[in-house]
Amino acid sequence: MNKLPIKIKISLLFTALMTIIVVAAFVVLLLVGERLAINATQDDLVRLVTESRTDIEYEYGVLDFDDDLKFYENGVSLSVYNAAGQLLYGRQPVGLTPSDLPLAHAEMRIVGEGPARYCVYDMHYQQEGYGSLWVRGVLPTDSTNTAFVALMRLTAVILPILIVIGAISSYFVARSALKPVRRITQTAGNIADGGDLSQRISLGDGKDEIYALAATFDHMLDRLQHAFDKERQFTSDASHELRTPVSVIIAQCELALSSIESVDELYDALESVLEQARQVSTLIAHLLAFARADSNGASAHMETVNISELARSAAEQASEIAQVSGITLEADIEPGLKVFGDETLLVRMMWNLLENSVKYGNMNGVTTFMLRSDKDHIVGTVTDNGIGVAEEHLDKIWERFYRVDQSRSTDGFGLGLPMARYIAKAHGGSILATSTPGLGSVFTFKLPR
Repeated sequence: MNKLPIKIKISLLFTALMTIIVVAAFVVLLLVGERLAINATQDDLVRLVTESRTDIEYEYGVLDFDDDLKFYENGVSLSVYNAAGQLLYGRQPVGLTPSDLPLAHAEMRIVGEGPARYCVYDMHYQQEGYGSLWVRGVLPTDSTNTAFVALMRLTAVILPILIVIGAISSYFVARSALKPVRRITQTAGNIADGGDLSQRISLGDGKDEIYALAATFDHMLDRLQHAFDKERQFTSDASHELRTPVSVIIAQCELALSSIESVDELYDALESVLEQARQVSTLIAHLLAFARADSNGASAHMETVNISELARSAAEQASEIAQVSGITLEADIEPGLKVFGDETLLVRMMWNLLENSVKYGNMNGVTTFMLRSDKDHIVGTVTDNGIGVAEEHLDKIWERFYRVDQSRSTDGFGLGLPMARYIAKAHGGSILATSTPGLGSVFTFKLPR
């Protein structure tokens, strides 16, 4: 059974259930059908006997039997007797005259044996002007048996046909219902064979479980494709960023080994190698931080921290690099603000925002760092009057290694802002950016209190 397709299993199960139901129905019909058939024929016998009195009249001293009164109808024999049991109308089978079987008002009797069995029903009433009259109805039981046998034969023919029709119908219904499953399997197989994550099941709108499964599968593929695309882009960008400093290091080393003749030239070469090595070290540190973040390997040490003090520390460190660029860093920090978070990560988030502002600020410009609280959040803003970011780039600055064209010549790898956003989200917060090219940018982060 485990090797059979699901549609065959469903068809077999449905056929087995139908067979059980049909056999049970046949047995019930066999047990009660005959009794029901006898009851129906006896009811018909009573009806014909009862209705016969309306077809008998007494006029001018003579009993008149209407033409509607038929002595034989639907297998029922009718006869009319007077009070003495003399036959006035109709005829009866041999052995069923009043002399053989006394009249009994409103009593259903079954007489005889074997094939010569009859249902007998008598009714007595007073005919106005005449007196007592008896109407006797006789119905052979073999007519009931014949009808029942015919019904059984018909049932024995129809029920197997119904089972076959049900089996075939269940197969096609199961096949149609499982068609989306075949599509899911085919799509998964194509992806596994070709590695093309762009393929989708695309069953469309539906409310059953299979459509929900297909929609979930498509959503999973979307996320996987997005993750793989980001991974490929990340690897490509990291390789590109590493290629330049490594090439410089190799070139400087080759130059030092081959053609440098003075100590000053050697010193310059070593200084260049050291600068490039530091860039590589910084990039590797960023890559490791993101790798740990993506794999949840960096478990944050969450505790209640004074973010006001952390903000002052970050501002003091950033002011040192701001002075080198001739930028004034102004800090307006509300004291005593506390959040539940990781102290190291929060400092890095604020430092990255301040460093980014100073890095892309104008010479002799101003960067303002403000930290405030509202009802539910700690709100920090970093504002500068630097080069700004065009609107079409605002959503992309949060992507790793992304740098707008105006800033290609500046130092950095385009990892500071993505890391800042990751840290904010890890603390249940958010970061937004607004900017006007040539006028400056505003970065706003919110953390829950």
